[in-house]
Amino acid sequence: MKSYSARSREPAPEESKTGGQAVLEGVMMRSPVSTAVAVRTPGGTIIVKKLEIKELKNGGSIWTKPVFRGAATIIDTLRLGMKALNWSAEIAEESFNSDKKNGKKGSSGFTTFLTTAFAFALAIVLFAWLPLQSSKWILETGSSAAGQQFGIHMLAGLFRLIAFLLYLGAISFMPDVRRLFMYHGAEHQTIHAWEKGLSPLAEKAVEQSPLHQRCGTSFLLLVMLGTILFYGVFDSLVILLTGYNPSALIRVLYHLPLIPLVMGLSYELLKQADKHLETSAIAKAVTAPGLLLQKLTTRKAGIKEIEVAVASLYASLGRNPGPDIEILDRDAESLHEQENENV
Repeated sequence: MKSYSARSREPAPEESKTGGQAVLEGVMMRSPVSTAVAVRTPGGTIIVKKLEIKELKNGGSIWTKPVFRGAATIIDTLRLGMKALNWSAEIAEESFNSDKKNGKKGSSGFTTFLTTAFAFALAIVLFAWLPLQSSKWILETGSSAAGQQFGIHMLAGLFRLIAFLLYLGAISFMPDVRRLFMYHGAEHQTIHAWEKGLSPLAEKAVEQSPLHQRCGTSFLLLVMLGTILFYGVFDSLVILLTGYNPSALIRVLYHLPLIPLVMGLSYELLKQADKHLETSAIAKAVTAPGLLLQKLTTRKAGIKEIEVAVASLYASLGRNPGPDIEILDRDAESLHEQENENV
């Protein structure tokens, strides 16, 4: 591990669009160059790690096309996010070094798989099957009219949104989650300052808003709203064309494979809204619900949290991540080869 001194630099045009994700006591940043995650250890040191996966978007030309590129981007981002979150948990709990020192083994892959599978199944039951089944119990009268089915999906969507907001509101009272939301704010504040070309970056980022229209939370809400409309139309067409009224379970089973399509469409909509945000009232309307939701999922960050976000951002861009930053990746030391050349 090495420590390096920081150097502020203006963003190049191709580097200005970056995104990220809050992790435990840290931030993951994804830029056009690479992806990195930085966390602050219990001892106060900032540690940076570069992340790599075999990205779906590089799997063929089809993944560069509209809609498909959105689905690929989201899937790749989720995979990187889980990888960053798992690593940050190891650092935050000091389990990485202690387990290695004591010769302990971490959780088995099978245990992790079971935990993930259970969480996924529970999410499907609570946010997919139960709202849809409850809506069918309330509104369905035995008729298979397409219009009635559309109403069922609108009510189910309302139930999902209420459950989602209640869930976010409830967990926001937990101290650990409030810290996570603060790092979420640090990510946005840093990106705001970076996109504006402000310097010194960390000090200027403190003054920025913790809300950002290109946030994953905004995207998630847009996907939720999109699924309400999309599944309502889709199921109405299924019943209209076939006369078959599927059960809530059957609907969930064929809805799940359609989620990447809804994600891709939502991604294209948000991408266009971001391009025309300053000139289009429609674009502002598209991003407004997400900005409101971020009032629940972000907190204004201070300099300590923003220093972590800045380190992650610079490392993801292949730049100097800052003073006294420990870099775990052996190949990441090449980020600073030019440092000695310019001293």
